[in-house]
Amino acid sequence: MPTAAPQHLRQRPARATLRQQVTLRRGAVLAAGAAVAVPGSLAGLAPTAVAAPVTPQAAPGVPSALPQAPVTLPQSPTSVVVLHYGSTGSLVKTLQSRLGITADGSFGPITLRAVKAFQERKGLEVDGYVGPLTWAALGGFPGTAPAPSPTPAPPETCSSYVLRYGSFGEMVKVAQSRLGITADGDFGPATLSAVKAYQSRKGLEVDGIVGPITWRSLGGYPCDTPDPTPAPDPSAPSEPAPEPEPGASYNGQDVLDIAKKYLGTWYVYGGSTPAGFDCSGFTQYVYRQVGVNLPRTSLQQSQFRSGVSLNDLRVGDLVFFYSPVSHVAIYAGNGMIIDSAKPGTQISIHKMWVSPVKAIRLV
Repeated sequence: MPTAAPQHLRQRPARATLRQQVTLRRGAVLAAGAAVAVPGSLAGLAPTAVAAPVTPQAAPGVPSALPQAPVTLPQSPTSVVVLHYGSTGSLVKTLQSRLGITADGSFGPITLRAVKAFQERKGLEVDGYVGPLTWAALGGFPGTAPAPSPTPAPPETCSSYVLRYGSFGEMVKVAQSRLGITADGDFGPATLSAVKAYQSRKGLEVDGIVGPITWRSLGGYPCDTPDPTPAPDPSAPSEPAPEPEPGASYNGQDVLDIAKKYLGTWYVYGGSTPAGFDCSGFTQYVYRQVGVNLPRTSLQQSQFRSGVSLNDLRVGDLVFFYSPVSHVAIYAGNGMIIDSAKPGTQISIHKMWVSPVKAIRLV
């Protein structure tokens, strides 16, 4: 068995060989500490050589000393396209659909008015431009996640009753007191003027009717005060329209007077009773009371009889809007109409916002 030579007699390696071995060991330490593999071709470099930058992939055949963390790149935000008067295309159709108007893809006068009305209701700047804030209020720009919904308001603990010209009683006194006028309980001309002035100051629809929105602005409906004339329960079974009086002769003013009975009734899609009307359900219900049985939709009603001149409109005429026809109202004289316009509104008398495309006379 050979014996090892004494240490002082062993042959020492050349200085160059020692330097190469030390460099290789230092390279291995660097690789283990920084997850960088050192190819063999770099083993002969001097110890002061600068290591190559770390890359996500290790050298072929050499496992990384540390696990590779996934790299997440920031997502670029989706641009919001601003729509304005004169814009056209599919985005305009989406806008019109969300506004509840005819989606023809053309940002014209009707769309401009609808945008401004929406901005006013939502407390936005009323400029007619559909930018980031207006898109957010409409549910978000198409293709982006909708903005988080605000925390819903707690449900009301009582129903609010609608007051209008001719109403009387304790509720009228409460409204008059909050309006700062004489509280005599009689909703007459002075109260009507005060209500309209208040609604104008608060940016509400100036219709002279104290409904849920006006009550809320006035501080809320007084739940602890009994109302002497409670409103009908919308959930109760609805009654058909009253039959016309046998032998009676009706005119346009009679039709308008009947229609005014339902001022303040909320729009309900597909509704055709006092629990809620859409536009054609309202006209059908009113005219049935004077012995005229109209078809159900606004388009069908426009075809019920030949038209009359739009320059010779009379109170009680049916006027139709848009092409194809998609809305109907009852003419109230002096450029005014009474109608059930759209979701979120009540039956009211107001100016025609666009010119009608046809009118028919039934009485």
